[in-house]
Amino acid sequence: MELSSCPAPLLIGDDSLQNWCVIGSGGFGQIHKARHVDWGLDVAIKLLHYDDGEADLMRQGGSSYVLRILGVYQGCPPCSGLSSHLGLVMEFMERGSLAALQERLSAPPPWPLSFRLVHQVALGMNFLHHLDPPLLHLDLKPSNVLLDDSLHAKASPRLLGLIHLHYYWLLRPCDSLVSCPGCVLVHQAASRYRNRR
Repeated sequence: MELSSCPAPLLIGDDSLQNWCVIGSGGFGQIHKARHVDWGLDVAIKLLHYDDGEADLMRQGGSSYVLRILGVYQGCPPCSGLSSHLGLVMEFMERGSLAALQERLSAPPPWPLSFRLVHQVALGMNFLHHLDPPLLHLDLKPSNVLLDDSLHAKASPRLLGLIHLHYYWLLRPCDSLVSCPGCVLVHQAASRYRNRR
């Protein structure tokens, strides 16, 4: 799939969203749940600390196994006073993360569910790796795998973990392969990618 063929995301303002509530936060920004008035469904809004191009990267990952971006939010969310924010409007995953499911279970999940989740995550990663240019997640862990109401898994890309393989060494140079977790595998993948071109 050619990345340049992806359409620009829809701009969503304050008048389209209601019933905001905070559902998470981290170094990347704050995540809210809100109801989209026109669509009649709940969405997740990831408010970004700054405009870092994540919307452009995430809109390129269109697979049923990768969290889908529905649009870009620009406005003043309820708890921010008068300051304007930029954010990503994504599908809301009712069951939260795989990490949360693991915490709630008193025993390992049934084997059929485990195999299905692993398979769905692998399909999402395969999709990202076969884009042109390929995208690498680099932050795949249970908290970044989200579950819908039917317990189907979708990888939740984070900007720092979702990068173009072609530009990997420009974005994150590494003095030593030992100093950077995952660099050995990425270095091998980058070498294969360069040799393929």
